[in-house]
Amino acid sequence: MSWTYGTPEGTPTGGPGITAIAIAFTAVSFFLVSLRTYVRVWIVRAFGNDDWMIMIAWLGTCVYSMCTVVQTKYGLGLISLDDMPDENVYNFGLVQYIGAPFYVVGIWGFKMSLLLSYLRFFQGRYYKAAVIIAVLCTMAHIAFLFVFIFTCTPVEKSWDSSITWGHCAKAVPFYLSFSSLTIIFDLTVFALPFPVLVKSKIPLRRKVALLVLFALGIFVTIIQIIRIQTITNLTNYLDSAHSIMWSIMEANIGIIITCIPPLAPLVKYFSEKSRSGTGSGSKQPEPPYALRTWGTGSRALRGGHEEDIIGVTHGGSMERMLTTDAGVTHMDAAVVAKHHKIREGDTQMSDDRIEEERFEGSQKPVTPVGV
Repeated sequence: MSWTYGTPEGTPTGGPGITAIAIAFTAVSFFLVSLRTYVRVWIVRAFGNDDWMIMIAWLGTCVYSMCTVVQTKYGLGLISLDDMPDENVYNFGLVQYIGAPFYVVGIWGFKMSLLLSYLRFFQGRYYKAAVIIAVLCTMAHIAFLFVFIFTCTPVEKSWDSSITWGHCAKAVPFYLSFSSLTIIFDLTVFALPFPVLVKSKIPLRRKVALLVLFALGIFVTIIQIIRIQTITNLTNYLDSAHSIMWSIMEANIGIIITCIPPLAPLVKYFSEKSRSGTGSGSKQPEPPYALRTWGTGSRALRGGHEEDIIGVTHGGSMERMLTTDAGVTHMDAAVVAKHHKIREGDTQMSDDRIEEERFEGSQKPVTPVGV
């Protein structure tokens, strides 16, 4: 049985290869998004807006990948245009039209997730820069979304070749402009944390690891450049196969790179558990890594001294991740008070408990909260 609907057995097509790439990359990104979610919910307990955004990015990329797999059944990947059955053209165009907006959501989502995570530890001009870039990036991708949707008038002309009236915008110039602007945004987003990381006081090994990780964003840019080359060679709708394949890789690699930094607590958690397991036979207390919310705020709990998390904002889970001279404030201590009232008959007893976690920085007097 032929891979493409309506074609004879043995018709040459790259459909199976495109399908394998789409499934493999989407599965890997799903695994890392799931790991990230586990870390943020169960280990760090600080699930934030950037985590929601990476989930939105993955959903958009997943739908785009599924549309691509379906599209291969209608002719995407066929080597020769002569092998394309006429009855497949309508569904081929319709599925491509449905998938394109989800691709935009995917590549916008991972960039927004990174920018929102930067807001956890950026301050001053870097914070403002991240906000401005986020606004510009969002506006640009909204514009891309509308162009993808309303490329043709009427809209149905995008996939229905039987409509002879109306008009469509020239696709290749738009795709080139879209890809060029995407490259600019990718480079800006991945390069933005470099000045902050270079000036930060975190250990050198960790600093280098983070710098190398964000430098991997260059791969996303390289993929975009390759994608531009495939766009300039478009002569018919079947030539889009390579462009679509690179688009899937681009979106998924962006998600993968975005998910790696939040996994650091998971590595440290199992590393410490492994070390404690090789010690004495007595049961070791589990290292508390959580940002636990009690009363009006949250505090960071650590098994030992750690600079990664130095404070949280009021009423939320926005931990600041770096101590740095580049505009990041220090928090000396996080104090939480729990007020328990137990009524036994006519006797009311109160138990005020104050717990303190000390962080690097100058010491300040502590006042109990909620006592």
